[in-house]
Amino acid sequence: LSPSICSRVVAATPLCYLQVRVRKGPAKGARWTLLPFSFNWRQGGEGDLACGLARLDRVRGAVCWDFGAHFGIHTVGMALQVGPEGQVVSFEPDPVAFERLSFHVRLNRLKNVVLFKAAVSNSNGRVGMIAVHGQGSTLSHLRYPGEAEPQANDEFFVESIAPDTLVESGQIRRPDLIKVDVQGHGASAIAGSIQSIRASRPVIAFSGHGPAELEGARSLLEPLNYAVESL
Repeated sequence: LSPSICSRVVAATPLCYLQVRVRKGPAKGARWTLLPFSFNWRQGGEGDLACGLARLDRVRGAVCWDFGAHFGIHTVGMALQVGPEGQVVSFEPDPVAFERLSFHVRLNRLKNVVLFKAAVSNSNGRVGMIAVHGQGSTLSHLRYPGEAEPQANDEFFVESIAPDTLVESGQIRRPDLIKVDVQGHGASAIAGSIQSIRASRPVIAFSGHGPAELEGARSLLEPLNYAVESL
């Protein structure tokens, strides 16, 4: 069997929960699980988060929001970097990914993390999410405007939350850093956070998935004197 097939086989068994240590990045040294998506512990996730953290005046005690946390490699890294006086707020709507995210937070005994099993949006409610390669995939996404009707087994419904409402109710603190990776819906996520962004002017590490998403985010942020810089 090829290594990729062997990995998929192991990922479907309890062996996927074998504990390893993250080798690189902000989460270096944290406890992690072997499979799937071993890139997380081998490489520490994408490097844009480290670049974003480096732009903060003070990392310890900072507040970080993680939009599209998936298994939580950036959530764990941010929590370790900001320390117990800081706060990390993580959003993940996919139930399979959220279960592994929660496990990784418990595994590392992180008390400064607040988790929401929800998609970040510009309103509170319920929205349809399309599973690509099954739940837990990094490619699952909220339905795009004009997207073809999904197969019945491919769509499930999740909660959506506008982070500004959580700030207003005192459940979370305003951010110093926001990591955005939400498969094409980043503009809606920014719109649901715009009051907090206007108040605290956080660094935003934004992973774009197409020109429409990027232009939507820029139209909201450029009036606040944000500029785009490649990380």
